[in-house]
Amino acid sequence: MNARPRLSTHEKAQENRRQILESAERVFARKGFDGANMREIAAAAGVNKFMLYYHFDDKQTLFDRVLEAITRPVFRKLTDTIDGAASLEEAIGDVYDLYARLFAKNGGRMRSFMAREIAAGAPRASKLFKLRLPAIFDHWAPKIEEDLGRGPLPERQLAMAGMNIMVSIVSRFLMQPLLTEVMAAQQLFPADRHVKEQAVQFILGGVRASVGTTVLTQTHN
Repeated sequence: MNARPRLSTHEKAQENRRQILESAERVFARKGFDGANMREIAAAAGVNKFMLYYHFDDKQTLFDRVLEAITRPVFRKLTDTIDGAASLEEAIGDVYDLYARLFAKNGGRMRSFMAREIAAGAPRASKLFKLRLPAIFDHWAPKIEEDLGRGPLPERQLAMAGMNIMVSIVSRFLMQPLLTEVMAAQQLFPADRHVKEQAVQFILGGVRASVGTTVLTQTHN
């Protein structure tokens, strides 16, 4: 039996960092930012506190890096998904599928992590989302203008429409454990194709109604 090759110093440092981030995510998800402590995170990662502080200056920095590690690949896939769709309707459906896959894979940890941060008033997550979300809205804007057959539309209205699309989709999956029980009583299931289609049409109709009404009002004025 061949022995496993020894990791270089750099590789071992990277492996320690990965283990710390994964362990920190689990601890933050279970206890929230205020309830977690660096000693517990170090123990969960199998490193000592000196190693933990070598990689991360303090708990705030560690939390920020965990949040970034969770959201960065999601935001990247999200913009690619929106841009790759042929229409606004297709983009909404594709983003719905993206979040369905994401939450099917690790939704439990994400719900717990975000629920505790939101319950605390989202003082840390809000900073990151303020930086990232405007760029996401910029990707929705041309799809909305193309769907309505008008442009350019007011930037504020487009941003509100993009925000409403994202909130409508993401909230469904954040609340899925509750919705599953409610929907099951009506013999409806989140993975059902008809449930997705109705959700897409509901969101699409809302965008067309809200943005379209604003455009018509401005035109007549």
